[in-house]
Amino acid sequence: MVICHRNALPIDEKVLIRNEGSMKTKKRTRSVIVFNADKYPEIHMRLECNARIMNNDISSDDASYVRDGKSLVFCFTREDVSFHKIEIKDAVNNITYVFKVCIIDIFPEYLNSIKRNFVVDYKKTKKKCKVKLIGVGTDLVFNSNGATNVSEKLNDNTRYECKYDERLHLYTTEEELSDFGSGICIEINFSGIVLPFILFPDEVKSIEMVGRKIFREKFSVEKSFQIEEDGDHFYRGSQEYHAKSNLLEELRIEKKIIHERILHGKCKQIHGTDDLKIDTEELVLPLSLKQAYYNLLQAYKQNNTIPTLAYMSGKLKSAVEFFLQEFNLLYESLEEGSYLSQEQENGLLLGTLLVGKNDEELLLTPFHPLNLAYQLQLCKETEFENATDIVIDRLNSIYLLPYIKHNKKIYKVSDQMYSMEWKYYAPVENRKYRGSRRYVPKLIEEKITEFISHFKYIFSDINNKTIRINLINMGDCSDVFNGIAQYFIHAIGKTPDVDQLMKFQLHIYSDGRKANVFENIKEYSRLKAYLTAAKLSFANGVAMNSLEGVLSKNIECYFHKDVGKQYKYAHISFYEMESEITSESATMDQIETGISLGGIVSGVPSSKYGQRYRTGFGTKYAPKTPVTELAAKYNALVQVGNTGNPYHSGTSISTQIDELAEEKMEYIYNASNWVVFVDPKVDLDFFSEKEANSDLLIIHYSDQYTSSSGYDAITVTLKSKQYSKVIQEYLKEKGISAELEDVAKIINLFNAINGDWLLRLVSSKKVIGASKESTFSREKISIVAAIKFMLAFLKHPDIVWVPISLEEMLRVSGGAGLSSTDGILSHKNLGFEKGPTSDDLLFIGLNHVSDQIKIYLYPTEVKTGINANDVIKKAFQQVSATATGLQKAMNPEKNIASTIMYKVNRNFLMQLLVTSCKKMKVYHVDDSQNWEIILDKFRLALLNEDYVMSTDIQEILGRGSVLSFRQSVVSRKTSFKEDTINFIEMPEKDEFNLILSSVDEIHENIRNTRSNDLLLFEKCKVENLTGDVAEITCTKFEESEKVIRADLDDKNDDNEQKNDSKDNVKNQGIVENGENTVIKSEGMKILFGVNQQDGSDIIWEPNNTDILFHTNTGIIGTMGTGKTQFTKSLITQLYLQRKNNIGDEDLGILIFDYKGDYNESKHDFIDATNATILKPYQLPFNPLSLTKSKVFKPLLPIHTANAFKDTISKVYGLGPKQQDTLFQCIIETYAICGIQAANPSSWDNEAPTFEQVYQTYANDEDVKKNDSLAAAMNKLHQFQVFENNPNQTKPLFDILHGVVVIDLSGYDSDIQSLIVAITLDLFYVQMQAAGSSKLEGKYRQLTKLILVDEADNFMSEGFSSLKKILKEGREFGVGTILSTQFLKHFGSGDDDYAKYILTWIVHNVADLKTSDVDFVFKSESKSLESQRIFNDIKQLKKHYSIVKISSEKPKYIRDRAFWELYNELKSN
Repeated sequence: MVICHRNALPIDEKVLIRNEGSMKTKKRTRSVIVFNADKYPEIHMRLECNARIMNNDISSDDASYVRDGKSLVFCFTREDVSFHKIEIKDAVNNITYVFKVCIIDIFPEYLNSIKRNFVVDYKKTKKKCKVKLIGVGTDLVFNSNGATNVSEKLNDNTRYECKYDERLHLYTTEEELSDFGSGICIEINFSGIVLPFILFPDEVKSIEMVGRKIFREKFSVEKSFQIEEDGDHFYRGSQEYHAKSNLLEELRIEKKIIHERILHGKCKQIHGTDDLKIDTEELVLPLSLKQAYYNLLQAYKQNNTIPTLAYMSGKLKSAVEFFLQEFNLLYESLEEGSYLSQEQENGLLLGTLLVGKNDEELLLTPFHPLNLAYQLQLCKETEFENATDIVIDRLNSIYLLPYIKHNKKIYKVSDQMYSMEWKYYAPVENRKYRGSRRYVPKLIEEKITEFISHFKYIFSDINNKTIRINLINMGDCSDVFNGIAQYFIHAIGKTPDVDQLMKFQLHIYSDGRKANVFENIKEYSRLKAYLTAAKLSFANGVAMNSLEGVLSKNIECYFHKDVGKQYKYAHISFYEMESEITSESATMDQIETGISLGGIVSGVPSSKYGQRYRTGFGTKYAPKTPVTELAAKYNALVQVGNTGNPYHSGTSISTQIDELAEEKMEYIYNASNWVVFVDPKVDLDFFSEKEANSDLLIIHYSDQYTSSSGYDAITVTLKSKQYSKVIQEYLKEKGISAELEDVAKIINLFNAINGDWLLRLVSSKKVIGASKESTFSREKISIVAAIKFMLAFLKHPDIVWVPISLEEMLRVSGGAGLSSTDGILSHKNLGFEKGPTSDDLLFIGLNHVSDQIKIYLYPTEVKTGINANDVIKKAFQQVSATATGLQKAMNPEKNIASTIMYKVNRNFLMQLLVTSCKKMKVYHVDDSQNWEIILDKFRLALLNEDYVMSTDIQEILGRGSVLSFRQSVVSRKTSFKEDTINFIEMPEKDEFNLILSSVDEIHENIRNTRSNDLLLFEKCKVENLTGDVAEITCTKFEESEKVIRADLDDKNDDNEQKNDSKDNVKNQGIVENGENTVIKSEGMKILFGVNQQDGSDIIWEPNNTDILFHTNTGIIGTMGTGKTQFTKSLITQLYLQRKNNIGDEDLGILIFDYKGDYNESKHDFIDATNATILKPYQLPFNPLSLTKSKVFKPLLPIHTANAFKDTISKVYGLGPKQQDTLFQCIIETYAICGIQAANPSSWDNEAPTFEQVYQTYANDEDVKKNDSLAAAMNKLHQFQVFENNPNQTKPLFDILHGVVVIDLSGYDSDIQSLIVAITLDLFYVQMQAAGSSKLEGKYRQLTKLILVDEADNFMSEGFSSLKKILKEGREFGVGTILSTQFLKHFGSGDDDYAKYILTWIVHNVADLKTSDVDFVFKSESKSLESQRIFNDIKQLKKHYSIVKISSEKPKYIRDRAFWELYNELKSN
């Protein structure tokens, strides 16, 4: 059964599946955790069955399900965290499958550390469901990648917080763990989503270590492990470790060698035996050498360690150095042509073991001199902990001694990987030797997959599902078998239907003398046993069929004796050339070395030696270090061994291709579509020479599977005409007549740059046969012109430039383990979103004239066709990002540039440079260039860090270039755009005109044209450059640089360009409807803070009515919680973003400041908002002014006077008689000013001020002057709150532009309340008079915003204007923000302000009730959610809050505090 998800959540990334145990019955119960970070309200889970399940055999608690054929699709409707259980019974076999599912709305990174020890603990009572963690130790980590570490003590029945940027570390002791036998119950609150756990501790177990991990650990901390005297465990500090199987046996032998002081020995076998017996041989050696060896063994013993576990330092290092010194002394006097003495022959046996009755294996133990010298060389390197696993694998000395001669028999090294200190050798004819071809299974699988993909029409159009494969001279075919098995294992994951899988017809050609693994296909039980031993099987639950069942059904095998002539037709032939040990000696200095970085990285390339290709240890271009000099000496010594032949210091053992191999190749070519040469032992030259004389064509080569500097596989075809025809016909369509010779040059360039390009030519049936409807991409052709032009453009007497496809570079680096997802050569770190494309090139330049060799990296992107402005702009960004990424990957800051990871990366790039340069030469890309500068003169320096990565060339060329063939360009020109990117514009005609020209011809053309618009780099002096780009004049790429659009129906316009056009329209925000409405802005977007669950920004959109019906906001928090900082940030952002508001009017923000948080003493706020501060002294607006609304209101002066009277009455508690007195005074003053209530025409007269009303009141002798009215009137008069002179007043709305603060701090509460109330009365009247705000689609204009800070006192007074503004403000584009310390201040009943609030920001609140929580967050009373939010609010830290925006679920955020915003504004 396969589990999948309607929204395609990937297994192992967003869906974790774990069996309950390893037994069959346990595997039928599965725990599933689904990470639903996108918060889909419904999750669907498909169970694919191979039989129909009856309804009564399905139990699914609260999940519904539907049938889809035999499959069952379950639907879970849920939120936050939910637990479910599904039981499905297979009635026929009486088997029940159980799925216990936990769906949680968080990112998987939170639970990375529990992937392998979780169980969903499902209970019928959902409240009791938990995630069970078993085998918990003293440290438990959640969100392991969090930037900030938070450590807390692990306690039972405790809730912990874990935010997106925090690494939660729960710790305890072994003693405390032992007290929790029945489990530890905890909850983790992932910023609002609480997941319950029950932890079951186990004993702190010993950790298993493999060879690679031991190697990394000891070099990372530069310290040895210590091993038990009488046991197999080893330690560092208090942590115990152990090894298993072959590695454990090797460690035991090392202990035995030390304790029994073994110089050399023999044994029947070393693996698979518990009682290892080594027959030791006493060797006649110089006493000083023997003593040095024994002293070395003693040094290991004194350090309680063994070589595999040891880091060489202190006395141990001294003992190693002294032993190597004595070993070298033994051969110091050996002369050319002389014979080895007995002691010198015996010296070659030091540190070796012979295994088997007939010496079937020869082992170099870690005590061997060459292994010891290599370890010393590695001790000079640093920062091993940052190296990837495959970088570690490359740090291996096996190729320092590829062959050994013993008893006149040649042994070849294997690349097994148990302990990295041991080296295994077997006779070259023993093809069954284990582990000798670790990369072959991957190669086999990839080549089969590629062929099926590129020729899919063969297998789908005519429903032919059989692929025919020849295996020629592939030994026992164990690696091929593993590769085909891996193909089926991966294929079944994509196509669970066994009947849809490919079938294989294999023809196996061999000498017939050795057993073949494919013979197991014939017998089911043998096949099953073999697969079990090889640990090959389908993943649990992937298919109802077993792997052995699929293989026996889908593979047919035919065995043939290989006579070298007759072969069955095959889609692919895999062939390993027969090789022979040459009887002639090869001089090492004539064989190209595979050594680099001083000997710590090595390979065995094949190189031409006379007319034949030789494979062996070479010293040509090898560095001289102690380890390489010892390797050279040892290779010469082992060629003599105990043969009695004379010694020659410069010769070594090598192999060459058997003559039979070359004779049979023609027959293989004729019988195959593809021929894949495995471990070819030749270079590309071997085939390219044959290409010139026949239809043979190299279509692919691989050099990424091993660390060897040679090719792992080369794919060729004799069926080359199909490729040539495609290109020839395409060029013909473009009006270019190309001969096959011209096409061959284009194919050569393809092969020289990117080994994948030719394969892509046959990705569809239409391509084969060169149909007129060919889907062949023009970019693939134009890249030829681009590469040739750039080589001509960059030509310089001091610099050799080599083009590399970045796509190819990352493909190769991926195979080499250097570009994993987060590696420094990853797509992401090189600035690519999804990986580079064929348009992305890197030109590597070598300045060979400077005092020290300089290497330049110059990324280039090629664009062809219409090239809309946004496409070119994106290209600039891409090149800039790639330049930055390459600099970081290859030449970071100096303190880490010399670490092992970066050394290996640069070495990878230099090997790629040398290999690419070879291809430039082989394929005659530019015969005018002297490639030998790289291939010969400076090769040693390049491969051994004797150069500098330089950016000084940027002073002339910029950081990279964008090469654009554009329809609108008439002549070639260069200019520099943003980020100092060189913009090279070419006429579209060049795209095809340059294809058939040579680089030299193009260069002559550039030189002769002498255009002022085109940089002539050849004439630039490159010495004394600094890399300072300040002198370069950069111009902005203008949108006005128009591009002539072609007819959209033009067949050359690909879909991508059409999609780009659509995206342009979408990105400009143009929305067309029946009235052609144009939305100019999507409104303001205010950053509230960062979601603590996933790190995303929480954005508030006050203009967007789809999200917010209105903008009334409540901000709550006890003093010191960050409430004011949040509010200031909100106001500042609104002010700064007001240009994005709907409509053209300025946004007005009115702040009532009770505490002085917004006045002139707060310089940062004033600086950020340019706020106007008003004091309660002669406020420049008149509360008695008459504001006419668009809807006529009779008796307006009466209404205005009554409102003013009501406000003062409420503040000062006036009685009815006093209220009437005040009202009459106001009406009388209106009359004095010529304003009559019943005469609307008089309302335009100048309205009286409060001072005039006061004078009317004071001059009326009939009015009593010693009551509360008198006190109120006198206070307002004495404080002169409002402007006395009516000529100096303005309408309130005219004052409200930008931020306006009324500073109430320090005033009596009655004055404060009065000012706020009267201002809001005035605001309400003018709001209605202003009319409705502007509406564009779903976006409404925000005209005015009111902030009442510390609003608790005012809200309790119950002033009507505030409630009316809250209730009616939306229509007029008015929002209100109420900031207070307690939720209860929002009141209840008639004074319930909370019901008018849609946006809530709740900080820590001291005085809190669950009923408050229920109202704000709409939680169910007394529910778990209500209690959780209640508890979470009480625990919020400063600058943290819970936000509820409209109907959205609560979000836990870290506020965007004002001080952070202000610092950011100042820094910009």
